Amino acid sequence: MVALVAVPLVAVVGTVVVLVGATRTRGPQAAPLPQSAAPVPSVASSSSAAGTPSRLAAPLPPSTVAPTQASVSIQRMSANSIRIPALSVTASIGTASVRDGVLTPPRVPDQVGAWDGSAALDSPTGEVTLAGHVNWAGMAPFAFARLASLRPGDIVYTTDARTQQTAWRVTRVLARPKNQSVDPAAFAGTAGPRTLALITCGGSYSTTDASYEANVYVYAQPTTA
Repeated sequence: MVALVAVPLVAVVGTVVVLVGATRTRGPQAAPLPQSAAPVPSVASSSSAAGTPSRLAAPLPPSTVAPTQASVSIQRMSANSIRIPALSVTASIGTASVRDGVLTPPRVPDQVGAWDGSAALDSPTGEVTLAGHVNWAGMAPFAFARLASLRPGDIVYTTDARTQQTAWRVTRVLARPKNQSVDPAAFAGTAGPRTLALITCGGSYSTTDASYEANVYVYAQPTTA
């Protein structure tokens, strides 16, 4: 599951619905994109970690039902978890395993995965990269279903294995077509300043390519606010 940054990353996450007894099959619904989907600059990374995935695991195509997320309690956070108040989302943080170059987030609605080349959640330096599916056929809405709705200034919270909490302020929300190269900034690894990167899919879904048209990236910096 080792690939170079030069190999495109394609984040694919979704589900297909065939209407039984209907006269035709309805196409999958598009996943959210940021309102200002500015492209991520295509730049080389001099500090990207070894083992950068070439793409994200492809699920089934997306449901025709718009994703929603029920409100959850935000009073307490367990170890290794993420909370996004603006989306009323809390999820556990597992592992986004890399197999044959494919980054595979957990197929669990209330769990996202940390890329194994990331900095640790309690590390004072480096980038924590969390990837999550946007949806999956026959399953409840996933934690990152509305990730593209975040805006600069929104706060994200994570906890490490000791429940030590870090607050992150969103600085950028971007979409990048999958036919362009991967954004190396999302896989900076353990070197450099402390940063949080969240990744999922967005845009229309191609049944031919079994892929969404874009990746959604959310970047955040630690904050004491």
